Amino acid sequence: MTILQYKKSSFCYNKCNLNRSLHQQKGGIFCMNKQKWLAGLTAVLCSAGALSCFPAISGTVSAAELVSNDFEVNYGGWYGSADAVALTAEDGIGHNTSRGMSVTGRTSTSDGASAEKGFYLSGGETYTYSVWVYSETAERFHLSLSCADLDTAQETETELTAKQTRAGKWTKLSASYRAPENSGEFRLTITTDSTNDFVFDDVTVTGKSDSSEVSAAAAEKGLKDEFADYFRVGNILNGSTVKNSTITASVLKDYNSIECENETKPDATLVQSQCSETNIGVSLNNAASIMDFCVNNNIAMRGHTLVWHSQTPLWFFKENFNASGNWVSSAVMDQRMESYIKNMFAAIKTQYPDLNLYAYDVANECISDDSNRTANNGGTREPGENISGQSPWVQVYGSNAFVEKAFTYARKYAPESCALYYNDYNEYWDHKRDAIYSMCKSLYEKGLLDGIGMQSHINADYDGFSGVSAYTTAMKKFLSIGCDLQITELDITMENGKYTLQQQADKYKAIFQAAMDWNKNPSSDGRVTAVCIWGPNDANTWIKTENTPLLYDTNHQPKLAYTTLTSMIPQSEWGDGSNPGGNDKPIEPNEYGWYFQSTFEGDTDSWEGRGSADVLTSGRTAYVGSEALLVQNRTAAWNGAGRTLNPKAFVPGKEYSFSVNVEYFDGDATDQFFLKLAYTDANGEAQYATVAEGTAVKGEWVQLANKNYQIPADATNMVLYVETAESTNNFYLDEAIGAVGGTSILGAGESKPFHLGDVNADGVINGIDLALARQGVSGAFSGNAASLAADVDQSGSVNGTDLQLIQDYLLGKITEFPIAEKIVDTAAMEKLFAGITPAASYKAEGENNPLFTQRFGADPGVMEYNGRVYVYTTNDVIEYDSNGNVTENTYAQVNKINCISSDDMVNWTDHGAIPVAGTEGIAKWATCSWAPCAAHKTINGKEKFFLYFCNGGNGVSVLTADSPTGPWSDPLGKALITRETPNCNDITWLFDPAVMVDDDGTGYLCFGGGVPDGKDAMPGTSRVVKLGEDMISLAGTPVTIEAPYLFEDSGINKIGDTYYYTYCSNWNTSGNSYGMTSGAIEYMTASNPLGPYTYGGELFPNQGKFFGLYGNNHHSICAVNGQLYLFYHNRSVEKAMGIEGNYRSPQVDQITMAGTKINTVTGTMKGIAQQKSVNPYVKNPAEMMSDQAGINVRGLGDTVVTEIDKGDWIKVSGVDFSKGASQIVLTASSKSGCAVKICTGSPTGKAVGYAEIPAGGKLSEVSAAVQGLTGNQDLYFVFSGQAEMDCWIAK
Repeated sequence: MTILQYKKSSFCYNKCNLNRSLHQQKGGIFCMNKQKWLAGLTAVLCSAGALSCFPAISGTVSAAELVSNDFEVNYGGWYGSADAVALTAEDGIGHNTSRGMSVTGRTSTSDGASAEKGFYLSGGETYTYSVWVYSETAERFHLSLSCADLDTAQETETELTAKQTRAGKWTKLSASYRAPENSGEFRLTITTDSTNDFVFDDVTVTGKSDSSEVSAAAAEKGLKDEFADYFRVGNILNGSTVKNSTITASVLKDYNSIECENETKPDATLVQSQCSETNIGVSLNNAASIMDFCVNNNIAMRGHTLVWHSQTPLWFFKENFNASGNWVSSAVMDQRMESYIKNMFAAIKTQYPDLNLYAYDVANECISDDSNRTANNGGTREPGENISGQSPWVQVYGSNAFVEKAFTYARKYAPESCALYYNDYNEYWDHKRDAIYSMCKSLYEKGLLDGIGMQSHINADYDGFSGVSAYTTAMKKFLSIGCDLQITELDITMENGKYTLQQQADKYKAIFQAAMDWNKNPSSDGRVTAVCIWGPNDANTWIKTENTPLLYDTNHQPKLAYTTLTSMIPQSEWGDGSNPGGNDKPIEPNEYGWYFQSTFEGDTDSWEGRGSADVLTSGRTAYVGSEALLVQNRTAAWNGAGRTLNPKAFVPGKEYSFSVNVEYFDGDATDQFFLKLAYTDANGEAQYATVAEGTAVKGEWVQLANKNYQIPADATNMVLYVETAESTNNFYLDEAIGAVGGTSILGAGESKPFHLGDVNADGVINGIDLALARQGVSGAFSGNAASLAADVDQSGSVNGTDLQLIQDYLLGKITEFPIAEKIVDTAAMEKLFAGITPAASYKAEGENNPLFTQRFGADPGVMEYNGRVYVYTTNDVIEYDSNGNVTENTYAQVNKINCISSDDMVNWTDHGAIPVAGTEGIAKWATCSWAPCAAHKTINGKEKFFLYFCNGGNGVSVLTADSPTGPWSDPLGKALITRETPNCNDITWLFDPAVMVDDDGTGYLCFGGGVPDGKDAMPGTSRVVKLGEDMISLAGTPVTIEAPYLFEDSGINKIGDTYYYTYCSNWNTSGNSYGMTSGAIEYMTASNPLGPYTYGGELFPNQGKFFGLYGNNHHSICAVNGQLYLFYHNRSVEKAMGIEGNYRSPQVDQITMAGTKINTVTGTMKGIAQQKSVNPYVKNPAEMMSDQAGINVRGLGDTVVTEIDKGDWIKVSGVDFSKGASQIVLTASSKSGCAVKICTGSPTGKAVGYAEIPAGGKLSEVSAAVQGLTGNQDLYFVFSGQAEMDCWIAK
């Protein structure tokens, strides 16, 4: 079971004991040991050179002092190159009696002082390296440089210079050197030929440098800025990644908090040789380069960690600091702990006083995962050496008493500005969560703890063990204490492809959103103060790279999760990442009283498309300047353009002035526009309020303005947007302004009344209008509105006919203007379509299988209702890898169920894809919606419909509706059958429901599948249960069906007086006594729907036998008008598309019987012959078709054919034109205009008529005169361009 595996895997229990990318060795020494250093480099090579993802920023190239370490304040990243070597900055010992750096404790001539400088330097450049050195004895000093080839990781060590110095005299070592072109990871080292102490000072590296190179990424806005008003955004560095320029550039862009992955943990900071009972030796050698990076770039640091059962050397707990010794007493451990904590904070203060150490994990992972221990032992881990999670701390103290002592010491010695945290993993697990809460609440109330760290190592499953619900529940519980909270080690694993990039992105977004939502409306004094990612990219993750848990991929390119996060907050609301939480001042208007002015001159200025709409700047038109904002690809009137309003400028309850200018060019002569405010009210409901409205005349600007609009007092999440009343025309916006209330804003002016014939727009039609129309015909009109008003017959041009009609109107001969009949130019149409090649179908001529091809559809569940067949299918979604290649179907993205129906078995109406599971689904608690089945039943005199589905392999659920096409609702809010259901906990796969309503109205449900190890012949994993009268409850305990060689795919039917249980056989049927084959549909019979069932035979071999592509076999049996049919899936569409990934489509063939025996069914592509003709004299939905090419449908229930483009077509089979027809009327729309060829026989067949859909994107009726339509015909609609079609009728 996935959940248990996730809870109890080493991923959760021992995650900090794993080898974290070769960084777990004693002391975490990355730079002192050549092999370790190179191993670390290898781990980041795949991201080296990917800096191209950051935009170049030009700067001045000049001689520059790239490195300058004078040690007057900070240590500059210098450290001792061995554990015993100590570096100490002391006043008065430096060059020119300044502060200098002493080097002591050397035991080898190779011991010395080192520093990583790769962040500042690059290969192929000549640099001058210099340092002043001093010794009380005459010494030969060496200054060396180590570099590594970025392709091979091969290290090259070069002695830059060596010089003999006199005793007691300062000497300058200096040399110029050009490292090879592809070099990186620069490390300077100073040594002597002896082991004597020495002092060095004033280290410099000079060379030519682009003045902006190092700061380029920092100048770019990133995550730190987006969320600056809410919390810090952090990441980690280690001894290798801090030397990787690609990664550090990314850090500067995205993060304002850094944590050492391992370099400040006890095993990296404790120095055994320098320990005594009252003074614990510590070293920051391993963290030096990271702390230096943070200081030089003004990035805050989280300390991690002081007290931990893991990565703390065993000798620290033993007598004489000997790992083989006896355990010390708690009193001795008190001394050691206090000294360690005191010396760590002192070392940081001494060596890096400018470091902003804003938080520290004092204690880490002290609560057990064992629910027995959280219930009975205060949550303490088991005592002992840390072999599999035991705690030496508990061994010494006997309890978690050490935790309070650690916080007491930390409070005593930590900087006042450093917040103290308790940090843990699996923190959302209910029993562990509650233990953490109790301990931390006590610490907080004693004034010792400032916050709780949620490590947040989770998977991409939105639900389940580490799902968003469990996670946010824990977050809110911890915050309810009143302490702060930080998300400290966030990574979201895809578990080697089990989850998709979209699922990962959704969960990252949900975590960030939860933190933001709390900070917006907190219920306690606590705040979420940081969200920190645990790793810079997927090549540098503590879990396996194939789990791809981070925001950047292995090539350090941003993933969907990253781009999803960066689109959460409009850029206009981003803050200053260098000042997180410090952007609370209200925004002031400019000198004109304007808070914003969107001119759209080369910039969309944070305006975004709503719905399907896209926005971009365009030079086609402009009200002011040379560009405007084009809003296009709209599929509904509300699809417009919007801009989020910053609540720091636009305060709910106050008045403001808003103005925007609008223009359009396509469609009707006029169009109505709205300027609106979308917001969330105090009840959490979405509201849409009108700010201003106006009617635009095609081709002319109109202003939508309201200078005294009061924003509702309870408004949050405010978006100002523009939409139309009905049309889906493209339109343009310009000069959008938000200002102080009462501010008058100049614009195009309000709309004037528009009426045909009223050429001067004065509200009346008179002789002046006739004169102006005559003047326009012979010369020019004053504007587009005048021209449109003069075109009274709406023919598209103003001519003598219009003048006559206006005159007739004035004389009273007519009371309204007739619309000119549009004459289709048949010759032009023939020429147009002669140049259009119809798109290719995925079905061959004469094939009725598969049933539909505009989407995939697997696992058909079938229901007959009132002579119509409804087929519900798993909505297989094509999955792609990171390179855009189609991958194997994992079913992980399936959260919708398709519904199609037919009354003739050939023309199928597509009712759309029902959103069942996921955050946008009907059953939001569910993750997947697989293998549906459906039934209907009269309950309390009303017909009710039931749609059963499985939430992956862990339960069966049900939706209900009052019609077979919905709308559907979730009556239970949870699964109907789970592993807690009696007799269901041992079912391997708890899925694949099949439902039947018996003659007496009783419902029965079959489900289950899977083959336990060693039980191929009789798996015992299928169940049947009687349903309650309401069809959404159980009326008994599920009964086991002993189905031989069961795999999956249950079916249950009553044929005559016999009950049939059908299923798919497994893949290990070799040598069976039944004569069955593998992956085939078998049947069993019984006299009672609850069994027992007896094996009857095989009714359908695996579809691969007939069609060549094998796969799982899934079926339904349905009777229609006395005939039995077998519905199943096949991979025919996948094959026609030229892909392979187990993407399935539904098919149907006829069943015949001999008594109670079901004859073997042969799978065919021909399928079933059409059972009745189509009546063309009633309105037929465009989504009813037997074949198509290129189209899709949108909507649910009553859908519309969409995504029509040039050469696409729809086929309707067997249309009965026995009464003839003179015209066919289509209800359709097109943004830019589209012609439709209506023909018979084939997409290139004889044209019987043509229709023209006008531009504008508004659904309207268009008529095509047709000839020669008699008898029974296959009718085709072929399109010349973009369009949508709703329905058609013949007259």
